[in-house]
Amino acid sequence: MRVLIAEDDRIYRFLLEKVIQERGHTLLMCSDGAEALSILTGNDPPEIAILDWMMPKMDGPEVCQKVREIFPAVPVYIILLTGRTHPEDVIAGLSAGADDYITKPFNKQDLLTRVQVGVRVANLQCSLADRVQDLEVVLTRLREMQQAQKLDALGQMASGIAHEINTPTQYISENIKFVQKSWNDAGPFLQRAEEDPEIAYLIQEVPKALAESLQGVEKIGQFVRAMRDFCRSSGSEKVIVDINQAVRTTLTVATNEWKYDADVAMDLDPELPPLLGLPGEIHQVLLTLIVNGAHAISDVRKTSIEKGLLRIATSVQDGWIEIAVSDTGAGIPEEYRDKVFEPFFTTKALGKGNGQGLATAYSVVVQQHSGRIWFETKPGKGTTFFVRLPLNGTGEEAHERDKANSAC
Repeated sequence: MRVLIAEDDRIYRFLLEKVIQERGHTLLMCSDGAEALSILTGNDPPEIAILDWMMPKMDGPEVCQKVREIFPAVPVYIILLTGRTHPEDVIAGLSAGADDYITKPFNKQDLLTRVQVGVRVANLQCSLADRVQDLEVVLTRLREMQQAQKLDALGQMASGIAHEINTPTQYISENIKFVQKSWNDAGPFLQRAEEDPEIAYLIQEVPKALAESLQGVEKIGQFVRAMRDFCRSSGSEKVIVDINQAVRTTLTVATNEWKYDADVAMDLDPELPPLLGLPGEIHQVLLTLIVNGAHAISDVRKTSIEKGLLRIATSVQDGWIEIAVSDTGAGIPEEYRDKVFEPFFTTKALGKGNGQGLATAYSVVVQQHSGRIWFETKPGKGTTFFVRLPLNGTGEEAHERDKANSAC
């Protein structure tokens, strides 16, 4: 166990050192409060600290208070060493954040007993921290499993709906084409009766109605195909994914989210290579970014008559495929920027968002694809989310290139 002794008196420091070393603990020594604070708030703080009450630069209670304020989760057991015995002094020390106290001159056995209590508490805290970490891993995996099951169920349902829509759409399309051809074939016979105003109207309008009907059926077909692509799942195995097609598919599926408030501009690299990834999860990331961008524009549209712009671009950046989704919304306020990817954090109204979208996107990009996701935002100008996915599917080569470039 590592023990910090912060004592400016040489004699007491020597006595403390001798007693603590007898128990085989690793010692850290300093003689003023500022240095003690630096050690306790460093990258690898000791598990136990014995602090003298009166020290240069900063006294023991002040060090306690700052440690507890700056790093409240640091599991360090603090013992104050003091010549003060008044109850109010003891209360003040414990209120500042100390866990125990020893009066001067100290009794060796008393000191060892209190240090041993600190060792037990420190061990329990370390064990608890390990359990909490294990629990966080389990909860993360559980959330991912639940999300995957939810997406799988939605995918199966959407695929079934797409199939049911596709079948009648096909025969509707064929019947319209048949009527269209029959109408054209009947043209010479109809021309003889064109003196009749009603026949003349039909000759003019029926072909238009049939053409518009075919266009509508084709749009339904496009949407059905997009739904099938969007809901296609590869399970846990990565497969070849066409990112440009994934963007087009997701835009089609999300049409209702953006068509009233935004125009869409696509700048897709025609030479974009295929990616090894999980298509269902990548579609989900794109959907989250597109819908969030559309909602940001929609919020601005409440005070503007002009449509916003939703722009999606793809490119290759030194071993990565980069996707950029930009909106002309109001931007992300500074106080929210550190929380964007936290689970359950949302600024949307109740029923419009559950705070899982970007947290799930982060998990998909970073944990499942070894990629990166970040954003740039300007108040009043909008936000751009960037996603980088490694071409080789693991991210190792791309990460090495990034390190090499940053070192140059």
